Amino acid sequence: MEGTLIAERYRVDHLIGEGGVALVYRGTDTTLDRRVAIKILRPELSDREDVVARFRREAHAAAKLNHPNVVQIYDTGVEEGRYYIVMEFLPELNLKEIIKRYAPLPLDKVIEVGTACCEALSFAHRQGLVHRDVKPANVLFTDDGRAKLSDFGIAAAAGEAGMTEDGKVLGSAHYISPEQAQGAPAGPLSDIYSLGVTLYEAVTGRLPFDGETAADIAARHLRETPSSPRSLNPDIPPAAEYIITKAMSRDPQRRYRSADEMLTDIRKLERGVDLDQTGVLRPAPEATVALPRTAEPSPRRQPDYDDYAQYEETEVPPSPRRRRREEEPQSTASAVLAGVGIGLLALLVIIAVVWLVRAAFYPGVTPTMVEVPNVMGLTEQQARDDIEERGLVIGQVDHEYSDLQPAGRVIDQTPAPGQTVQSGASVDLIVARGTETVSVISVLGMGVSRAQSLLEAEGLTLGEVTEQFHATEPAGMIFDQEPSAGTRVDKGTAIHVSVSKGPEEEEEEADQEDQEPEEPEQPPDETVEGDEEETDTEPLKALDPFVDVEEDTSYKPDDPRLRLFNVSVMAKGEAPDQQVEVRWRDESGSELMQSLTPMQPGETKTVEVRAEGTVTVEVHHEDKMVYSETFQVPEQTEEQPQ
Repeated sequence: MEGTLIAERYRVDHLIGEGGVALVYRGTDTTLDRRVAIKILRPELSDREDVVARFRREAHAAAKLNHPNVVQIYDTGVEEGRYYIVMEFLPELNLKEIIKRYAPLPLDKVIEVGTACCEALSFAHRQGLVHRDVKPANVLFTDDGRAKLSDFGIAAAAGEAGMTEDGKVLGSAHYISPEQAQGAPAGPLSDIYSLGVTLYEAVTGRLPFDGETAADIAARHLRETPSSPRSLNPDIPPAAEYIITKAMSRDPQRRYRSADEMLTDIRKLERGVDLDQTGVLRPAPEATVALPRTAEPSPRRQPDYDDYAQYEETEVPPSPRRRRREEEPQSTASAVLAGVGIGLLALLVIIAVVWLVRAAFYPGVTPTMVEVPNVMGLTEQQARDDIEERGLVIGQVDHEYSDLQPAGRVIDQTPAPGQTVQSGASVDLIVARGTETVSVISVLGMGVSRAQSLLEAEGLTLGEVTEQFHATEPAGMIFDQEPSAGTRVDKGTAIHVSVSKGPEEEEEEADQEDQEPEEPEQPPDETVEGDEEETDTEPLKALDPFVDVEEDTSYKPDDPRLRLFNVSVMAKGEAPDQQVEVRWRDESGSELMQSLTPMQPGETKTVEVRAEGTVTVEVHHEDKMVYSETFQVPEQTEEQPQ
């Protein structure tokens, strides 16, 4: 599959993941010259109409979701019986891999993930879509750390049944909601349950339920209550535990009613506000005051009829109907007390009526509090309508360049969604202006790797690389580019370059030297013609590829010994489908390899090498090592006091 061109545009590079339904490849959009992820339905499932229908439904459903916290779908289709989806490529570790390495995660990171997922689900639910498979492996991250929810692989219109025709439950068993486990229709509240399980695993490092089979795990979701998160991680506050356990309630009616409601509590947790409106209260200091001891009843004491008589003596005065049945007349004192009670009750009624009248006709006296809606991803007019419908007003509207949203869409708002403000408060918006334009820089006289680094630093990409003979420019140097320097283009535009192969005369002389002499010194009885025919049919050998290794010094992981290198390889010669491998080993003892095969003449590919400490990088071309270099850890020098 590697090297295949889909729709005459998307080149399949190499496999990066697989699931039960599809294979995921890293690819290249040759038109825009950008990395993409390509999901291709497994060949053995292409004949199953139910699987194909669900796979195509995934593409059309997810393509509707244009939101900063949802992985973007670029294209979808079918070619030669292969059903494919082209989507945004995010090379960073997913949340599941992060949990395996670093759990339990810091609370601020969990809050960040929970906020992003709630915003993504809120947007999807408003479109009538249910994810159905929320789990850490489907939470991806951009290179600046923003979380995105991916793989709406079993999403469909809200209310559709949650089981396949053969009775298998859709979704991952460890994160499935109880109603899905029963085969009931999955709705937005099912996504909230799965998100609660995801946050549970993030703060504890453990799954709430496990078992030998998927059926065992699903049954435990249906019948059991998981261990308290704070019993596994005492460092998390009670409010965080409340949010997670409420989201994971077995009864859907006890969960958050929407992703927006859950987001509101997460934002309160982020600000350190007590969730006193949702049941999580911190004990007041006076709650620790010792109460007076009362006489303890003797063990196994049965109630006496005198006990009930005691309560009867303290009951309210008998009703008028009962008084009329009694023979004794009502005392004067009782009449006075009854009159006072009626007077107090009338006074309370008058006060309540006055308060209601003031609230109805003088609303400015008692301010009304409203929740700020989430308008990110909407058009400016849609955002205005939603904000004004809540009784709020539009504040300052700024415009910024953005490649995350098309022009005219809201990319940020203040106050943030879910915050509670007074009615009439203003909401500031930032609206996307469109893609930013940049000026093309000159890369003439540079090597391909150097040119690619400079272009990417300016927000551009390296496009097609063509090799040609050049009379004056040394081999490997760029002598022409398109568009030319100084041209204004959209950010991310591909710049095509022409690379010198050196003077053509030198190539001809080299060919002449390789030819056999006209009069070889051979016995007369040996046939020269056979040797000539064998030479003519021998395939052309490729020259050694051009290799450039550059360390990314901007890479700042938590572990200072972790390093990132960009290994760029450009194929030379004229032979097609060249075999190239990049291998590396570091101080951890790991020996890793990534194949770039096949490579075509003039094609350049880059491998990201993450290593620990000193690392040795090798490039093998046609089973021969053509490059090897060891990169030592730079010595840390301390500044001497002056």
